[in-house]
Amino acid sequence: MKRWKPFLLVTLLGLGLAACGGDKSCKNACDKISGCGLKSSGLSCDASCGSPDDSCAVCVNATACADISAGKCASDCTKATFSTK
Repeated sequence: MKRWKPFLLVTLLGLGLAACGGDKSCKNACDKISGCGLKSSGLSCDASCGSPDDSCAVCVNATACADISAGKCASDCTKATFSTK
C-alpha cells in the first residue's frame, strides 16, 4: 500500500492544479449551455472574455448540466441567468 501513496499524492495534486486553471472560454461555456438544452442571458459568448464572465465560464465548463440547471454556478455567474429553451 505504501507504494501507492506517492502516486495518489501526485494524481491529486495534478487534479487540483487543473481545477485552478479551468476552461475560461465563454464560447465553450455557451456551447455547453446550449448542449444542455439551456439558454443564457447576461453571459458573453466570446472565445476570450474578461471578469466576471471568465469565472462563470470556468464553473459552467466544469459542471454537469443538471447542476448548472440547479444553480450550482450562481455565485460565479452573478450577471448571467440560465433557463430551459
